[in-house]
Amino acid sequence: MSDAETGAAPDPTATPAPTPDANVPTGLFARLRDRLEAPEKGAATITGTLRDYLVVTWAVLADTVRPHVPQDLPLDVLPGADGALTAFLQVVAFYGENVHWSPLKNDPLAQSYHQVTYRVLTRYQNKRGSFAMRSYFSAEDARNAQRVIARESDFARFFVYINGDPARETYTNYHLRAVGDRGQTSVEVRFAAEGETDKTPPIPAPFAKFEDMTLFLTQREESYFAASAPKNGIGRSPVRHEMLTPRLGTLGAARASLFTDLRLLTPDDLLRPIAVLLQPSFTLTTYPPRLAKFAD
Repeated sequence: MSDAETGAAPDPTATPAPTPDANVPTGLFARLRDRLEAPEKGAATITGTLRDYLVVTWAVLADTVRPHVPQDLPLDVLPGADGALTAFLQVVAFYGENVHWSPLKNDPLAQSYHQVTYRVLTRYQNKRGSFAMRSYFSAEDARNAQRVIARESDFARFFVYINGDPARETYTNYHLRAVGDRGQTSVEVRFAAEGETDKTPPIPAPFAKFEDMTLFLTQREESYFAASAPKNGIGRSPVRHEMLTPRLGTLGAARASLFTDLRLLTPDDLLRPIAVLLQPSFTLTTYPPRLAKFAD
């Protein structure tokens, strides 16, 4: 499943996703692909509950990030404290529960899995989006379903420990480790207990209010990704969910091997994110994936 926000209704004239290799198992996303040419209202979407949704964000010089995002897809940039344009890298982690074909309450192909996505914030034609550089899934079926449409979809072994009461939206610690063949991700996050608001990190520039920062970092209308086919194709999926009201945490330790391997961040940089946000849960709807078409 993609991990961004508020999208428009599906476009029945959009270019359908390419036919996957016959050896790739079919699943939710394969069924979604098959309905693109004439989707019924509500039938061509996937819905699921995202729990313990963690977003860790780093600000990086835009020129450093630019080579790692498709040239036709503009970065979403803001001026940093020194006035230089900065882009935003994110590690997003969550547990996707009952990810299913929207019209079916009891979908036999519904899936639940942990996911970590490395992404860059984008803005095309004034729509907030993100470009997924790579995603890791805890379930082989979920990884295979995603690989039908998204080339950078990998399997990883997940270890997750959460101290608190998510049902009451209270957290103390959040530890996650995901180990894949092409990299590792780990985060240790602490959240202030009630009465410890003085220990909450300050809101970083250029954001003046927590609400403004949350809106910019989490409300993404479109998710872009490297398509499985054709070669060099870019996929796009509109997505939709409610406005988030996350908790603000503090990062104690982190490893994000994709970002460090590409030299987008150093190990020391990883410990200086501009924001660590956690949303206990929300419902996400993903619209039909299609090949992105960029205006000349």
